[in-house]
Amino acid sequence: MTEKIKPEVISRRRVFSLLGLAASGLVFATIPVSPQVTPQGVELSVDQAQAVTYRRARVTARRVDRRVYRHTRRAVRRGAY
Repeated sequence: MTEKIKPEVISRRRVFSLLGLAASGLVFATIPVSPQVTPQGVELSVDQAQAVTYRRARVTARRVDRRVYRHTRRAVRRGAY
């Protein structure tokens, strides 16, 4: 138990390869992958993020309002109201 441990010098090549592995691991860790169970087995799919912005919300609200107005106008013409 009295062995002396000598410090080992790590080469630059090994340091850069470890940094490259760490960087690629970080990139792969940020990809949103989710497993999906299908009749053929389990498959991995990449999730698609869709941001909801203020503009997108306004456009959607305006489209819904136009649709409601149109349906109401048609119902009044048919005598439903």
